[in-house]
Amino acid sequence: MNTRRSFPVFIAALALAACAAKDATPTRWQQPSTDEARALADERDCRRLAHAEVERGSRRERIFGDDGLVRPDSYDAMMARHDARVRIDKLVVECMRRRGYAPATK
Repeated sequence: MNTRRSFPVFIAALALAACAAKDATPTRWQQPSTDEARALADERDCRRLAHAEVERGSRRERIFGDDGLVRPDSYDAMMARHDARVRIDKLVVECMRRRGYAPATK
């Protein structure tokens, strides 16, 4: 294996792992007069909707360009998975805010 080529991939994987560790801490949501069970159910629903939206977008990308033949362990595949997770998280935040929730204070 060529070390010069594998080093950037290693650095990218390391950076993605650091980002994933940072984002692994879930946000707790609160809304006046809403119990925790309802908040968790709303968050699950928002996450389900976000996953569906991102999946629709990735299908469009495959139709209009990406042939889907990228190796799953390649840099492009890792970046695509990272971008999808970031997009899902943003959509969940938008959905929860639209439903009247705010991040819980610690």
